[in-house]
Amino acid sequence: MRLFIAREALDPHLKVSGAVLNSRLPITQRLAGALKAAGFYARWYPKQYLPSGSFDPKLNPALKRQLRYVARTSRRLARALFHAMLRNGPKLERQQLLLARFVEIGTELFAITATCLRAQTLLQQPSNNGDHAQVLQLVDYFCKASRLRIEEKFRALHKNADRSSYRLAQRLLAEYATHNAKNENGASASK
Repeated sequence: MRLFIAREALDPHLKVSGAVLNSRLPITQRLAGALKAAGFYARWYPKQYLPSGSFDPKLNPALKRQLRYVARTSRRLARALFHAMLRNGPKLERQQLLLARFVEIGTELFAITATCLRAQTLLQQPSNNGDHAQVLQLVDYFCKASRLRIEEKFRALHKNADRSSYRLAQRLLAEYATHNAKNENGASASK
C-alpha cells in the first residue's frame, strides 16, 4: 500500500519534470522540459491553495467535516511534496525517511476517507437501537487520532534527526567494516 501511495504521489510530477531532472539528457531537452514543467506548475501550484468542490448533500455533516479536512490536508501534502522536490531535486528519491513521512501522511488520509465512506454506508442502513451515534463516535475518535499522527508527520518533515542519524549510521558501518577487516586479517595470519 505504501509503495502504491508513493508512486501515485510522485508519478505525475516525475512525468512533468522528469526531463529536467535527467542529467544525461542534452541541455536543449532539459530546457524544453523545464518550460513544460513551468507551464504545468504555474497552473497546478495555485490550485493547491484553493478550496475543493462540494460534497454529496446526503453526506452526514460530521463526516463531511472530516472529508473537508482530508481535502485540505491533501492539498497541503501536495505543496509540501512539491517544496521537497524543489529543495532536493533528483536526490529526493534517496531521502527515504522524508518520503516515508509523505507516504504515511497519505496513508492516514486514505484511512480517514475509507472510514468516513464506510460509516456513511452504515448510517444509510435503517437502525433502531442507536447504532448511528456509536458509529459517529468511533469515526470521530479514529479521525482525531489520525489527525494527530498526520500533524506529527508534517512537523517531522522539517524537524527531525535524519542527518545526524545518517552520519551516525555511516560512522558505525565504517567502524564495523574496519573491525571486520582487522579480524579477517588476524584470522588469516594465524592459519
